[in-house]
Parts: sequence; structure tokens; C-alpha cells
Amino acid sequence: MRKIIYIIPGFHGSTDLVRYQRIIKVFRKRGFVVKPIVISWNYKVMTDYVDQFLGQLMHKENDEVYVFGFSFGAMIVFISAKDIKPKKIILASLSPFFKEDLPYLKKSWRKYVGKKRLIDFKNFSFDKIAQNIKCNVQLLVGQREDSLLHRRAKLALEKIPKSNLCMVNGARHNIEQQEYFKAITKVDFFDDYGRM
Repeated sequence: MRKIIYIIPGFHGSTDLVRYQRIIKVFRKRGFVVKPIVISWNYKVMTDYVDQFLGQLMHKENDEVYVFGFSFGAMIVFISAKDIKPKKIILASLSPFFKEDLPYLKKSWRKYVGKKRLIDFKNFSFDKIAQNIKCNVQLLVGQREDSLLHRRAKLALEKIPKSNLCMVNGARHNIEQQEYFKAITKVDFFDDYGRM
């Protein structure tokens, strides 16, 4: 049986970047077949990103599937999990852009993502999606990230039964930061869930 892991980058990111190549090497050393996902971010919305990811699935029925995503990539992972039925998903800095998060968004964040994406985000209720998450879930969030990401991570921990949360000391919203990278290398893929 193969262990497959899909890697989905954050908004406007690419798995060709050094930060993701380091993570890919870690997973390969652990015996995973790594499948980097390419997302075309410009002029698209979350619904499109999810469709792009699902269109790149390359595993077989008897493969053990894992999925890692950062920021918007973590949103894509979470939304797609019910269709993929993975063994475990790793949600790094899960973006707070679900339907339930929208009332709390900062004006600058609304402007950054744009009107079309904001309208599309209303289609994704975290609470409803969480009811269909049956796999183990590892949440990571940087200690120095915005409070909205902390709120989303803590609510996710409450709503997802098989989940645990790692607060990454000293880390900002930056996956190439050494503290964040070290936390990713310590994710346990072999035991059942628990609190970190």
C-alpha cells in the first residue's frame, strides 16, 4: 500500500517555491509519494480552487491518502476532505474565510480577496463541512498570527472530533519560518489523534 500526500500551497503560492520544496523533502524521507498541487489563483474563487484540486487527484483506491494545505490551501483541503476520504489532513494556518467568519473580517482583508471571492465564500459553512469530517485532523497555527486565525483554529478544534491543535511558538503567517517548518516535521502520521 502506498502512502500518498497531496501538498496545496497558500494563496498565490506554488509548490515550486523553496518553502514547499523543503516540506516535500521531509514527506519523501518519511516514505510518502508526494503529489504537489498546482492552483491557478488569479481571477478565480474558492469553488474553482477546490475543483482544480479534485481534478489533480492521482491515487488508487487502496492508497493511504493524506493532504497538507497552508492558509487558502488548508481551506481547499478541508472543503475537499469529504470527497477524498483521506486518512489524515494537515491544516496549517487555516484561513478564516468560511461563511461563519465573514462578519469578523477586517476591511483590509475584504479588499485583498475581492468581492467575487467574498460572495463565493458564503457557499462554505465550516460547521456544515465539519459534520462530514471523519478523518484525523492536525491543525497548526502560528502564535504570532492574527487573532482571526487563532479563533478559526480553536473553533475547528471544538467542531472536529478527531482533531488536535499545535500552537507554533513564535511563528507568524509564514510557512518558511524555521519555527513553523520544525512544527510541520513533527506532525505524527502514524498514531491516532490526540491533543498536543
